[in-house]
Amino acid sequence: MSLQKEGRLALFIVILGSIAVILDNMAYQGPAVQLSAHIIDFFIFFLFIFGAVFSLFLAKDKRVFIRRNSIEIFFALALAVLFFWGKYYHFFIDRFEGHDIPVDLIIAITLFNIVKVFFRVKKINYIVRKLSLHPAKTIMFSFLGVIILGTVLLMTPFATSDQSRMGFINALFTATSATCVTGLIVVDTATKFSAMGKLVIMSLIQVGGLGIMILAYFTTFLVGRKLSYEEKITVSYMLDPDESMDLARGVKNIVFFTFFFELCGALLLFPALKGTVGGWGKTGFFSVFHAVSAFCNAGFALFSDNLAQFKSSGFLNFVIAGLIIAGGISFSVLANSSRNIRTRVRKKFVDRTQQVEKLTLNTRIVLLTTVILIAAGTLIIYKFEHRSILPDSTKTQYLESFFQAVTLRTAGFNTMDISKLHIGTYALMMLFMFIGGASGSTAGGIKVNTLGVVWAYVKSVFNNRDEVVMLKHSIPKELINQAFLVMLMGGAVVFSGALCLTIFEHQKRFVEVVFECFSAFGTVGLSTGITPELTPPGKLIITLLMFIGRLGPLTIIAALAQKRGRYPIEYPEGRVSLG
Repeated sequence: MSLQKEGRLALFIVILGSIAVILDNMAYQGPAVQLSAHIIDFFIFFLFIFGAVFSLFLAKDKRVFIRRNSIEIFFALALAVLFFWGKYYHFFIDRFEGHDIPVDLIIAITLFNIVKVFFRVKKINYIVRKLSLHPAKTIMFSFLGVIILGTVLLMTPFATSDQSRMGFINALFTATSATCVTGLIVVDTATKFSAMGKLVIMSLIQVGGLGIMILAYFTTFLVGRKLSYEEKITVSYMLDPDESMDLARGVKNIVFFTFFFELCGALLLFPALKGTVGGWGKTGFFSVFHAVSAFCNAGFALFSDNLAQFKSSGFLNFVIAGLIIAGGISFSVLANSSRNIRTRVRKKFVDRTQQVEKLTLNTRIVLLTTVILIAAGTLIIYKFEHRSILPDSTKTQYLESFFQAVTLRTAGFNTMDISKLHIGTYALMMLFMFIGGASGSTAGGIKVNTLGVVWAYVKSVFNNRDEVVMLKHSIPKELINQAFLVMLMGGAVVFSGALCLTIFEHQKRFVEVVFECFSAFGTVGLSTGITPELTPPGKLIITLLMFIGRLGPLTIIAALAQKRGRYPIEYPEGRVSLG
């Protein structure tokens, strides 16, 4: 069997195994679902055993083959016996005695299917190598793989507080929301999930914020393995152009800043949460969870009212807001800013000959735009809401307005009732959610970098200048084209999502439907309260919007685009009337 065919067969078994895991853990276990799970499991079981026997038959030296694959063969036989006894004996023999399948056997079945899948994953070298030559596809499929794994884990009984099995669509929605660091929820995170379920959600947030490829390649540096050419292509695709010149430094900066800010945030949140959630252990877990959720701009909270009970706590609000801003301005901006501050301090106090590292154009655009958006958002929200839902205390009014101005661009935490806002506040929030954070950060949206480039182009048109200039730097034409393409594709995605959502959610107010789509695309997580009430098709539409918003329109286009071809034919130039 050729390497290509073996890789495709292994990929086919992986897909079937994933489907089997989902069916075995679905909340609804009707006859059709059980029968489908049995058929697929039987088929996978046959392929699993047949593949091992066939490989042994083709091996020239069977002893060497058994010795090299002894661990896999041992686990295969042990889990096969456990799987047959745990599932088929129970369903086909013991079932007729009126007993229900216990939770521990459900977990055993799930683990067996997962092990079967991973035994085949390592044999998909051909498919993986082919994908690794296309960085956009690698990133897209890595996120998709994490979402599927998260869905399966959230469907298992140990993920819920009452040991019940979560439905597939709700589990998929929650896993996508966590991995895409959005924060939209269809169930109450605080009460629905067990400690293990919350740990799974936090892990998905961390992986989604950092990126599965960044984590994988950081591990290679820890173990001292060198990156292959294909791996370097993928890593450089995810880094800032300046840092892509030094892959090791770029990846280390990302991981260092992530864990540094999350650790500092958890230590600062601990005294703020102490006495409100329980003992030291629970307070520590809550502190770490909210620090990770804030820095990764996820918006998941372990309180049923999100953070509304802390609306008057200035310390907690500023800590969460600081983590959100740090995670939303991108790792390259953090690295460039820290080097600028460090060299300035060294020049002033240590070595006057020290050369100060300048802030890059990208850093200046991100910091300037971020300050303007936060200040403008705070004042506008206060203007619309200070006589409406905001409390009487002027201090708390400004604190809530500031916190919401920070979170509405990508984080999704809330200290005010989003369902009772002024229509003008909704319009402002949808605009800010569409803009999002910075490129290369944990944020979503079209990014502030894109907004800056578009603004520079519009300004040059009004000034009747051929050259597009921003902060005394000339902006290349291809960058301008990309900026307008991102804005156009972002608008098209949100419009298409809203149009489809109105078909299935016609009983909801139009502003609520559109707000939900902007929140999903911007990976924000704010909601007017209709998310748990969405129909299954509506949840799937929002799930797709979250996935597209996290990856970004350009990554999706690059992953699905065809190879660039050569066209020897040149067409005559045409003129089209505009405006």
